[in-house]
Amino acid sequence: MKTYTIAPDYTWDIRINSFEAGPDRRLRLSNQLKLQQEVGELHLSEGGLDYNELYRHGMVFVLTRTHSRIHRAPVMGETVHLHTWHRDSKGAQFFRCYQFLDGEGHSLIDSVTAFALVDVQTHKLLRPSVFQEFGLGEQPERRGACPDPVKWKLPVGLSPAGQRVVRWSDIDCNGHLNNTVYADIACDVLPGGMSSRYVSEFSIAFVHEAVEGETLSLVSGVVGEGDGKTHWVAGDLPDGRRCFEAQLFLRPETAGENV
Repeated sequence: MKTYTIAPDYTWDIRINSFEAGPDRRLRLSNQLKLQQEVGELHLSEGGLDYNELYRHGMVFVLTRTHSRIHRAPVMGETVHLHTWHRDSKGAQFFRCYQFLDGEGHSLIDSVTAFALVDVQTHKLLRPSVFQEFGLGEQPERRGACPDPVKWKLPVGLSPAGQRVVRWSDIDCNGHLNNTVYADIACDVLPGGMSSRYVSEFSIAFVHEAVEGETLSLVSGVVGEGDGKTHWVAGDLPDGRRCFEAQLFLRPETAGENV
């Protein structure tokens, strides 16, 4: 049997490219999630367990929830150290932590993502115990500065926010709308828009997968007042099932922050 040697953690030194930044020259939420997706793949690949190897064993990881706290978004041209580690498993979920650090070691973003292990043929959930043979150790004491993503009850009274057709360019190697795209969808329909505002914290729940050609019906809204405002976005599949839900906290641009 093949032996896998997976290190406790992995660090990737990256530069924020122009195509990863938005109009404000800050790292887009969707590209933050892409970098997280890639660094997790690099971590496992270094130990001999890349996507194709895991697929050969009849299983893949799919995201269920993600949560991030953004202290300061990395900017175009900035060099960032992206650190990740597999933390532990609870029930049917695996938890992976991420930390984006600036050149001086200060935390820019802290993030936690929950994954489920799925059988590639039946699409049924697999218990974490089937993953033990690959030698991925658990580190439950290594908790980052971001709390775990949690379940919530979507507030009532959200307003229609248009529709979004799932296109070929949205689809990933698992055959469904890639998880990173949901962040763009949420930002595109936020009440009041994104101009002169930053996302300081966000969570996304990936409820049911969407495939090419389906049209998502979107709703959005704001709950609360002042600094306690919570922005919500959700999307439903054509058959009425919930596809995703997103919760975002924003703060206004302040003097001297524009880049």
